[in-house]
Amino acid sequence: MKVIAEKYKTSLTNLARLPNLKWAALGEICCFKGKEKYPLSEWNKAVSFLLGCDVAFESYDEVGKSLRPFSLKLR
Repeated sequence: MKVIAEKYKTSLTNLARLPNLKWAALGEICCFKGKEKYPLSEWNKAVSFLLGCDVAFESYDEVGKSLRPFSLKLR
């Protein structure tokens, strides 16, 4: 999450508070390569923080599939 906050030049709090940043961060998580390098508990914690509710992914594929809508760009 810190890497995403740095990319958007903002704080972790703003990632969760500001809708445009929140959706961008969720899209980044969806497209993140090498999710398996981090425990699912970290992904659960990050997405729960951003969404403001408890999230419990059971697999790395579920992380990507659940967050896919956030990775789509509106045209």
